[in-house]
Amino acid sequence: MTRALHVLVVDDSPEDTATYLRYLRGWPDWQVTISQASLGEEAAGMLRGTVPDLILLDYQLPDMTGIEFLQEVRPDCAVVVLTGVGDEEIAVQAMRAGAQDYLVKGRLTPDTLRRSALSALNTHGLSRALEKASTQQAALLRSITDGVLLVDAPLTIVNLNPAARQLLGADDLSAGTPLLRLDWLNGTALPDVLRGGAGGSADLLTPQGRWLHARVFPAEGGQTVYLYDDTARREIETREREHARQLNGLYALAATLNAARTRREVQRAARDAAPDLLNSDALLLLPGEPLPESLSALQDAALLGHLRGAPGSAAQIGGWHVTPLTHDGDPVGTLLLRGTGDTPGPLSPTFTQLLHTALVRAALLERVQRDRDTLEERVLGRTAALERSNRDLEQFAHVASHDLKEPLRTIGSFTQLLQGRYGPHLDARAQRYMEIIVDGAQRMSTLIDDVLAISRLHARATPPTRTDLNVLVRDVLTQLQALLDETGGQVEVGPLPTLTLNPTQFTQLFLNLIGNALKFGRPGVPPRVRLSAAQVGNTWHFTLLDNGIGVPAEYAERVFVIFQRLHTRDQYAGNGIGLALCRRIVEARGGRIWLEPPPGDGTELHFILPEQPPHADPDLPSVTPPQPLPDLPHRPD
Repeated sequence: MTRALHVLVVDDSPEDTATYLRYLRGWPDWQVTISQASLGEEAAGMLRGTVPDLILLDYQLPDMTGIEFLQEVRPDCAVVVLTGVGDEEIAVQAMRAGAQDYLVKGRLTPDTLRRSALSALNTHGLSRALEKASTQQAALLRSITDGVLLVDAPLTIVNLNPAARQLLGADDLSAGTPLLRLDWLNGTALPDVLRGGAGGSADLLTPQGRWLHARVFPAEGGQTVYLYDDTARREIETREREHARQLNGLYALAATLNAARTRREVQRAARDAAPDLLNSDALLLLPGEPLPESLSALQDAALLGHLRGAPGSAAQIGGWHVTPLTHDGDPVGTLLLRGTGDTPGPLSPTFTQLLHTALVRAALLERVQRDRDTLEERVLGRTAALERSNRDLEQFAHVASHDLKEPLRTIGSFTQLLQGRYGPHLDARAQRYMEIIVDGAQRMSTLIDDVLAISRLHARATPPTRTDLNVLVRDVLTQLQALLDETGGQVEVGPLPTLTLNPTQFTQLFLNLIGNALKFGRPGVPPRVRLSAAQVGNTWHFTLLDNGIGVPAEYAERVFVIFQRLHTRDQYAGNGIGLALCRRIVEARGGRIWLEPPPGDGTELHFILPEQPPHADPDLPSVTPPQPLPDLPHRPD
């Protein structure tokens, strides 16, 4: 015998829906009628018309989950929830929401779907039968315990049961008695509902303070009134509302205390929250804090012991419930609650714990802030000391440079005098020794000048100014003209920007970079140098290309280290300070400098500078370099 089955498929996946339809249409002995919906709202609208026998419900719909659909729509039919993952928690939620079974899409077969559908239909049928039986049983029980009255059109009692007399508080009520003989009913909505004749409901407050709920139904010969005591339900609702209010208050207090950063803020939060949350005044005292003058009457030995953080439990003193708060044996505060009786209310322990946690956290934050302030003071002090030390070192460098160069000049001068006066009388070896002495004295003097240049680099005697780098580089090329003539080099310069910088330092920068490109040329190849700049966002990218000897990739970083040389002084002059000085100049301006492998021979150097210079700290004193001492005269002979 063929059985009719109406199935509603609720799934937004056309592929999954097509699979379900193929499986459903292949069932033998079933005449399956199929409806489809891709959204929960669409399916809910369809259920307001015709209720199917079975719903295949996708767990994850675009507008809601399958669980939300079951909770909102509560369809009166069998439901099988389908999902892409086998999550037992989802299965439990689906069953609790009203589904009869739960399947995983990836494991779905025609047989599993058929078995699940049959099981869901049987389960739902049994559930409905059970609900009907439960309803009948509940009606029977209510007929025994609830009050029932039959009244006619003039609102005269035709009949009533004993429970009605008890609920209405009138044991003398009987058939033929006017219902409104009970004057307190005239202050309720029941008379109006009865006079309307269409049925309805009304809530009644008896003189004994109990709540009754009355439901009126039209009946043959009058109206039937069902009464039941609703006091317990209302009391539960009242308690639940009060608990919800208190819970919301605790959440709000926890959020306030979590944002508190000082113990004073914790004190204010406790004072403001206690009246509404505990129906009590609260006073939170910190260790060593005296009582307010308004509570001077409580200055007894027991209370003072709690305020001093003496160990012990809470106590009731002078109408105040006093609780000492400690952490690792040390007092962190004392909480006083007024009007709590011998024992505090049920929320007082939670209230106290929240305050305790907030006090400990606030105390730690205050300690961290004090340590931070102390550290900042120490940093400022050490920075000032470092500035003084730098000034002293720079002054020493100037003085030492003069004192060092004076004997060098003496050595060089007298050695040159020996060469001139006694040179013809000396052999070749003695002549070579004197040349080495003169050369060493000159290199030592150059080295002292280079070190002095490094020490003067960060001095702020010359403030940054708007500088046209095109003009600055032309001046640099003028200074390098002798080297250009000597090497036969050419320098090509593209358009350069105008930036705020220290012109003295950047003159030194381009002297070193272009000078190195000209100096480190390949034998027999005239140097060719190209300098260009391009704006990239808020920075300027400078590129210097040359056709010189180049720098091996493994030394691309080493060349920027002070006193690092890749060649002997016989090959190329210098002390290995130039590029180190360039790096300091660029980084002091907020930039970066590096080497990259060139596409051919030579060197490819890059450096970037921000459009705006880094801001100087106005709290730091400026460093003014000491004035160099004048050269002292020396005796020629």
